[in-house]
Amino acid sequence: MGEVQTQPEQLVDTYQPQVKYNDLYLRLTACLVASHIIIVYGETESVFQILLTPGYYKSLAGSFVIAFILFTALRKICLLLDKKFDWKQRSIERVGLQFIFGLVIPGIFAFMLAAFYFRLNGINIFRTTYLRYDFQFILLQILLINAYYITYYFYARWSYAELVLKSLSKDLDKVESNPVKETFQVAKGASNILLPINDIAYCYRDGDTNFLRTFTGEDFFISQSLDEVQLQLPEKRFFRANRQMIIHRSSCKGFELITYGKLKAIVSPSFSDDITISQKRALAFKKWIDQAA
Repeated sequence: MGEVQTQPEQLVDTYQPQVKYNDLYLRLTACLVASHIIIVYGETESVFQILLTPGYYKSLAGSFVIAFILFTALRKICLLLDKKFDWKQRSIERVGLQFIFGLVIPGIFAFMLAAFYFRLNGINIFRTTYLRYDFQFILLQILLINAYYITYYFYARWSYAELVLKSLSKDLDKVESNPVKETFQVAKGASNILLPINDIAYCYRDGDTNFLRTFTGEDFFISQSLDEVQLQLPEKRFFRANRQMIIHRSSCKGFELITYGKLKAIVSPSFSDDITISQKRALAFKKWIDQAA
């Protein structure tokens, strides 16, 4: 069976991190404003007169606490639902659960908090104008909070997707500008030869000149620097051992431990000098040896 190709959009959906809803300052501000509106809503006195009333600030504090608890609870509900009921993957279930846990239950919870607050002050909530004015406004707030978090969710996902796709586009441009080759142009005397990269045992620097050696032991001149050559060779098959050497996996027959955590690579065809891998590169070399085909 052929391998299924994964589109960039699918990768974005698969690896997107969960939306965190970092909005503490917005919640504090929104709750303060909403609490003020709830208190002055339906009152016949002017806002200025209400602000001069000591009871206003007590009511503001109580309303603010209720509003902030409610807002924070809705945020937590959205975070929990996002984990198991993604808007895109489980849309129908999410709409139903958002309605129940994001609107109905918070509405009941808000009423219970308000009733508890009134009871602490010796007031029966049913004998106040709370249900006529305040509760309707609170339900509208809950609805707006849900709309806010849904909008936040999709905007965060869109922003992340755009960022990832831009990054993928940049990576693709780099790959296209430095394509991995299946053949390599080398010089032998006056002739230019296209050599399959799987025939390359290693590339090396001798003095100021770069060469490659095939598995048959034949050497060819390379006009490019080893840095340029490295960009054109597949990383799984070739490893940059040091500044003077790039080796093919099939040419590497093993390695020896030497002083200070360094390694000495053993290659075939044999090379006249020791191929030393620094301590910093040693771990990467071992991983490459283990995973390379």
